[in-house]
Amino acid sequence: MVTMRWQADVDQLGAIRDFVAEAGRSLGAGERAILDLQLAVDEICSNSVRHGYGGREGQIEVTVERAGQSIEVVVRDWGRAFDPDQVPKPALDIPLEERSLGGLGLYLVRQVMDDVRFEFDRDRGNSVTMVKRLNGERELR
Repeated sequence: MVTMRWQADVDQLGAIRDFVAEAGRSLGAGERAILDLQLAVDEICSNSVRHGYGGREGQIEVTVERAGQSIEVVVRDWGRAFDPDQVPKPALDIPLEERSLGGLGLYLVRQVMDDVRFEFDRDRGNSVTMVKRLNGERELR
């Protein structure tokens, strides 16, 4: 298990993606799984910066670990909590030019990850746990 913390700032997203890729590789994930992990973590961290902290200072913590034949990533922040069930499902049947910007992030995260769980705790912070099954992509070294 590896854990790192960054300032909640969009300028840190590249470093967070690099961390996830390096940790994923060291835990035996193949390139396809790493791309999915990076996409999901990038989206959750972006939402944390924009919506959770809303311009205030704060931190984001990312933990990556191997759990059997899966990689588990936990993104934690101490910003404002939100209810993921209140996020409307995107209207994918509407032509692109008629859609408003945004609104696809959580949908994409749920598409590329095998499990996504949200927890909100006043003391321990908000956490999003995401699981990616490796499906035998590559053996652990």
